[in-house]
Amino acid sequence: MARHRRPAGRQPRRHPTPRQAGRVGISRYPHRLFDARWLTSPDAFFELVGVANRMDRRPFQDGACGETRLVYRLAYRTAAMQSRLPMTVNVELRGDAPDASGSCANAARLWQPPQTATTDQALGRWLVSADGPLAPQRLRHARISQVTTNLQSVRWPSAVRPDLGGHAEYMLRAFRWNAGTKRYDVKPLENTPDVARLKANAPLRKDLQQWLQQPDNLRALDEATLQIPDRFLATEAVSVAPRGIERLANRPFAQVFAPGDWQAVPGSRTLTSPQAILRRLDDLSCMGCHQSRAVAGFHLLGVDRRGASRTFTTGNALAVPHSPHMQDELARRSAYVGASLSTPRPDPFRPLAEPLDLDAAATTERATVGARCEPTRITASANPWQDRAEKLPRTACEGAASVCETTSVGFPGGMCSGPCNAKDPNGTCGGIAILSDFNQCLAAKKPFGECLSKHTRPGNLRSCSAQQPCRDDYICAQADGKPEGHGACIPPYFLFQMRVDGHS
Repeated sequence: MARHRRPAGRQPRRHPTPRQAGRVGISRYPHRLFDARWLTSPDAFFELVGVANRMDRRPFQDGACGETRLVYRLAYRTAAMQSRLPMTVNVELRGDAPDASGSCANAARLWQPPQTATTDQALGRWLVSADGPLAPQRLRHARISQVTTNLQSVRWPSAVRPDLGGHAEYMLRAFRWNAGTKRYDVKPLENTPDVARLKANAPLRKDLQQWLQQPDNLRALDEATLQIPDRFLATEAVSVAPRGIERLANRPFAQVFAPGDWQAVPGSRTLTSPQAILRRLDDLSCMGCHQSRAVAGFHLLGVDRRGASRTFTTGNALAVPHSPHMQDELARRSAYVGASLSTPRPDPFRPLAEPLDLDAAATTERATVGARCEPTRITASANPWQDRAEKLPRTACEGAASVCETTSVGFPGGMCSGPCNAKDPNGTCGGIAILSDFNQCLAAKKPFGECLSKHTRPGNLRSCSAQQPCRDDYICAQADGKPEGHGACIPPYFLFQMRVDGHS
């Protein structure tokens, strides 16, 4: 974390130095960086937004029944505004040890709540009780295996990248405790290759390929339990949005190896072609994971409960706190914990987060509300700043009054919309920001709520929930008249809490 700090005044609202202003301002600077002063501001805090039982991570934690993850999100409260920010810190704690027979049944039973834990408050009390999975002895410092961070380091608005509908980058780091120096040091990122070093060092690249082609390692790759040695790995990675794994920057192994370097593995579940092998490798990397069916580079952002969350602000709230990929993962992880009650070593297999053939999935979509209407083909580069989106023939949206909200004003791939229609079974009436006016209002440091009320227009948006997720590059936001857990799909950076700019 020390690398991301820099000297600053106590309050983020104070005038920054010229150098800082040239990097974080919304009104004058199109390339808007994460304002590191929030890390030392008395107005900011890290809020616990999620607890994850990752017993399925047992293969990665030698001598432990997987791990528990505590997910924190940077947030702030001032007299004028409260919001979360696009940064998470993930504390990974080693689980209990298996019993003498190698079974993790006892650890699995820890996560079975009593019948009396029927409310959120009761469940919380049980989790941190002496008998719960978050009992004090299980949260000791010695249990921490690593701390990882994910933050939106820069955002370019759609005015700068109209072909993509904007551009954002997310810095990924991992830290491990150094008992000698008594601080957390940077460590290699799991299964994330050092692309620059491997491309420059042919013997090292060959060494990695030969290691990966060993039968045991191919088997681990297929089931998603691969652990690449540190000598091949990077200590920092950057994922980019939008367009997920269509962007070459989010596919590090595809930058290091060519499909011709690989052969299909007979009998495997995911390694069915050279392209599939590279997809599986990228799927296990930090960038590939964080940009596969994710929510703007994240998988868990936290619940925004109306009137209850410390950072809740109308118009700046999520209806679904996690990504579509995590929704699928919850079922898989639950099945693993259930199997651990009776099976010493449950199958740890995890399917690909994203379909191999993205184009086929996109072409089957009907052009109803929320669908893409400006298809493009990404001309990808290892340098994401050089990526370009080549326009393809526009898709006509269904319905006489429908319109295509364009990529150039912040709707990646275009979005079918139109007038609010209470009879549309797939639609929800929501607010669409009038982008230039809305951003000018924020740049003038007007309250977010004021900008939202004055510079949006009603429109028909796709309804969404955890079971009915938004398409890639869109987020399920709360909408008036919708019950908790249901909302409308909008571009993520239309939500204040999903962008680095405008908060100071």
